[in-house]
Formats: sequence, C-alpha cells, structure tokens
Amino acid sequence: YTSAFAQTPVVIKQDSTVRDLDDEEEYDVRDLPFRERIRFGGGIGGLQFGNPTVIAVSPMVGYQVTNDLTVGLAVDYQYYKYRYSVAQNQYGPRAFGQYRLHFLDSIASKMFAQAELQKYYYSAGGYSFDYPIQTLAGLGIGYGGFQITALYNFTYQNGVSSPYGSPIVLRIGGFFF
Repeated sequence: YTSAFAQTPVVIKQDSTVRDLDDEEEYDVRDLPFRERIRFGGGIGGLQFGNPTVIAVSPMVGYQVTNDLTVGLAVDYQYYKYRYSVAQNQYGPRAFGQYRLHFLDSIASKMFAQAELQKYYYSAGGYSFDYPIQTLAGLGIGYGGFQITALYNFTYQNGVSSPYGSPIVLRIGGFFF
C-alpha cells in the first residue's frame, strides 16, 4: 500500500497559517524595505553596424510604490553614423509612471498604462539643439521583467519638434533586477 499527495499544505511559522504552495497570492511591496522596492533595467535598440551604424541604450531605474504603481527615471542615448557624414547624437532624460490595469487581466495579464515626460537633445558636427518636452502615454504588457510598450506622443508635430518620425513610439526593454 502506497499513498501519494499531489499538493501538501505548508505551515508558515510566523503566523502558523496553512496555505498551498500553488497559491499566487501577491505579497504587498509596501511591506518591503526601500532598497528592495528599487528596480533596475533598460533597453538596447537599433543595433546596426555598417552603413549606417546605429546604437541606442536606455538604462532606467524605478521605484515600486505599490504592487500596481511604479515610477522611475531613464536616460536615453542614440548614436547614428552614416558613411562620409558626421556622427549624430540624441540623448536625454525621461520620467515615467506605470500602473497595472487589473480590469484587462481577462484579455492579457500584466498589462499596464504608462505615461512619461522626456527632454531630448541633439548634436552633430558642432551643431546642437534641444527638442521641446515630449508628453507620451500608452499601454504595455510585461512578463518576467520584459516589457513591450506602445506609446502615443501627444506633442508630436512633423519636423524638428520631435525626436521621433511618428507619433507612435514602441519600446522594448524592462526591469531585470
């Protein structure tokens, strides 16, 4: 005679409660110390070598205010170099907020709304200027720290008023630490 159990309860010693290991009960991040609520990540984009050479990096740091709200800062840097022309640099900070949208969990879990402000600068061959502050908002989806975000640039105007060639901005990256 042999007996087997598919799931056994686990006794948590701190408060002597019994619960199942498979419960996906989310802990409250507000109970964590400050340093454990800090998230580090970023993105790498546009990697291309040759003609043109394009490199883009975007390190970011976030603070998880609640289980649903994360605020943070990022610094974007983009390098463009076409053969026989001067290198172009575009860089600047951005502040963002992400809020988890639980009402969309039935469609896709881990969806969030994101809003951000950014200030970009441009320089090439001794010439430089700065773009007006950009205001963006949109939706994203994340899984295990990896995120894809689609944003709309509300301050977009065709020409030199925006660092983007379109009002739609797609980002891939996320928080990994």
